[in-house]
Amino acid sequence: MFLKKTTEPEPLQVAFKMIWLVGNNILPKALFGSGMEGFDSVARNLAELIFFGDVCIAVGIFVTRRRPFVRMVQLLKEIFERYKSRECVDEIHRFNRRMDRFAKGYIAYITLLVVLFFVPPISWTLYLAIFVSSDQRRHYVLLVEVQYYYLDIRQNIVHYLIYFVFCSTATMCSAYQTCMKAAIFLTSLQYGAKLFELLHMRINSLDTVEAGKKRHEELRQIIELHKMTLRYTELLEETITFILINQILNCMAIWCLMMVYLSSNYGPNALNVMVLFLVLIVEMVVYCVNGTRLSENALKVSDAIYNHKWYQEPAAMQRDLRFMIQRAQKPCGVTAAKFYFVNIERLGIVVQASYSYYLILKNRF
Repeated sequence: MFLKKTTEPEPLQVAFKMIWLVGNNILPKALFGSGMEGFDSVARNLAELIFFGDVCIAVGIFVTRRRPFVRMVQLLKEIFERYKSRECVDEIHRFNRRMDRFAKGYIAYITLLVVLFFVPPISWTLYLAIFVSSDQRRHYVLLVEVQYYYLDIRQNIVHYLIYFVFCSTATMCSAYQTCMKAAIFLTSLQYGAKLFELLHMRINSLDTVEAGKKRHEELRQIIELHKMTLRYTELLEETITFILINQILNCMAIWCLMMVYLSSNYGPNALNVMVLFLVLIVEMVVYCVNGTRLSENALKVSDAIYNHKWYQEPAAMQRDLRFMIQRAQKPCGVTAAKFYFVNIERLGIVVQASYSYYLILKNRF
């Protein structure tokens, strides 16, 4: 099972990357600012500060939520072990391979963005340093908008290279944490949706089970699996609910500030801002798409059990099935700190709110 591999990330390795990221990106931004005048520079610095801070906050929240996450992974293993039919077992194996490909594909995508983030600034800066005289060039191209402690990174090439080495490794630490978030949170959401899909498959196959004792046993197992699947969703909610509210609020702020910067700035600096913008928007879209899929699959379970002739079952079984139908009809999914469900509709609201705040800032400044 793919998700099982993510339960034991190296604590010291994660802690070192967090410290390095804070020391070389977040701390100088917070203490020294952008080092340039103008609202555009301040907006970019603040957006990047929130972006890198979001990664650290998410990992920090996850550390406090590790216990329900471990229980969730153990429960997922127990649920999968209860699906013994060849069709379900094959589907589980296919899905595990799909999640493995998804995680590797996401890592490759982040790696490509890291390359796009690094190559243009250093290439353009080396060109300026070698081929353009000092009285004709303005400033070197920075990875992130920051006054890096007391170094003259905009005019002195030696200072710039020192800054580039430290800041680029800190950015790679951020990329590592982003990949870890995807491997854990996004795959957990997709596993939740798959559990309801498997339950739906098992309910649909009830008609092939011989009536009598065998069917009653199958119904009993389906009811038990439904309870376990709901419990998995509760543990998933407990694990990522505060991470999601942090993600949504930060996305609104970052998208707004980045649009302010991109509306009046072009070239290599704008490219780096667009890379960070792309990381956030793709991650948010994947969260919302899979949140929607989980809710829809949970509703399909209700439809499937209702379409089964449950009223012909024994009275005791009817009671459990009615509870299953009633519970499945309630909204099921993951929420952002219990305020609202994370789904495609919420994504539209976040984008709309970000654009509204952008217009306010644009008119004000």
